[in-house]
Amino acid sequence: MNVTTMSRQDRVLAAIAGSPTDRVPLDINMNAFVETRLHGELGTTTHRQLLERLNVDIVDLRGVVDPVYRGPKPLSQELGNGVRQNIWGWRQKVMQTATGPEDSYVEFVLADATLVDDLERHTWPSPDWFDFTDFTDRLHEWDDFAIMASGVSVFQHPTFLRGIDNLLMDMAIRPEMAEYLMDRYTEFYLTYYDRMLTAAGGRIDILRVADDVGMQNALLLSPAMFDQFIAPRLSRFVELAHHHGAKLMFHSCGAIRPLIESIIALGVDILDPLQAAADDMEPEGLATDFGNRICLHGGICTQHLLPQGTADQVQQEAWRRRDIHAGSRYILAPCHVLQTDVPTANILALADAAVLRP
Repeated sequence: MNVTTMSRQDRVLAAIAGSPTDRVPLDINMNAFVETRLHGELGTTTHRQLLERLNVDIVDLRGVVDPVYRGPKPLSQELGNGVRQNIWGWRQKVMQTATGPEDSYVEFVLADATLVDDLERHTWPSPDWFDFTDFTDRLHEWDDFAIMASGVSVFQHPTFLRGIDNLLMDMAIRPEMAEYLMDRYTEFYLTYYDRMLTAAGGRIDILRVADDVGMQNALLLSPAMFDQFIAPRLSRFVELAHHHGAKLMFHSCGAIRPLIESIIALGVDILDPLQAAADDMEPEGLATDFGNRICLHGGICTQHLLPQGTADQVQQEAWRRRDIHAGSRYILAPCHVLQTDVPTANILALADAAVLRP
C-alpha cells in the first residue's frame, strides 16, 4: 500500500496494526455544545463537514447513524425542572458551569434499592425496541472513514441508575447487587451490538467500551475487583468485536497503568484516553512498555493544555506525542470529549498538527 495516499479507514487500521501510515491518525470527539459552536464559527453545516475540517479519521456512530427506535415508551421524556429521563431511567439535566453548559446525571432512581428483587422490579429496556433494517444503507456516507460504534458499558452505566458510591459498596459487601446490574447491561449490549455489527456487514471497524476505573492518582477499584467484575464481561465484548472483524477499544480515564497488562491479556486492541495529567501515565513509559502490544489512543490533555494553553503549545505537544509514539501503535486524540472550556483556536491547532510536518 502506498502510505502517501491512504484513506481515513486504512490509516486508522494500519495504526492499530502497527503498520506504516502516511500521517498520524486523528480522532476528536466533542459534546453537543462545542459542536454547535464550531458549526457557527467554522461555517460547517453537517457533522461530516466538521470532521473533514478537523482532519478527523474516525466517525463515532452514536447520534450520527443510530437504529430506528420503536419502543413502547418515549426514548427520552421531560420530567420537569429541566430533568429528562431516558429508557434506562437515567436522569440528566443541563447545568450551567463557569465555562458553559454541561449535561449532568441527577436523581439516581435505584439508589435506595436494598435487594436484587428491588432491581428486578425496575423497567428494563429490550434490544427488540430497536430496528436495524436500513442501518447498512445509512452507513454509506461514511465509507471513507474508520467507523466506530460506541455506547457499551459494564460498570459506568449501572452507576447512572445506582449512583457510583452505592455500586462500589455493592461490589464490596453486596456483590449480588453489582452482578445483577452489570449483567443486565452486559446482556442488553451484547445483543444490541451483535445486531448492529451484523447489520453493518463488516463495515464497523471499532467497538468501544467505556468504563472509567481510574482516578487522578490511583485506581477507582482494586485489580482484584477489576478481575472479578469487569474483566469477564469485557472479554465477552472483545469476543463479539473480533467475531465481526472489528477491533475493541477500551476507554478508562485516570491512573490505570496497573491494569494495562490485564487489559492487553483480555485481547483489547485499543486503549483510550491516556489521561495526560494522571499519575504514571507519561507517554514515554506507555510507548516503551505497551506501544507495540496495544494501540494507544489519546494523550492530549483536556484538563490543562487544551483549555488553558496556547495554540502553539497544543501543536507542539501534538507533535511531541506523535514523535514519542513513532514506530508503535498510536492514534492522536484528546484525553476526553472536548467541553466548552476548550477554545476553537486550540481545537484547530490540534486538527492541523495531525497533517502538518514541523
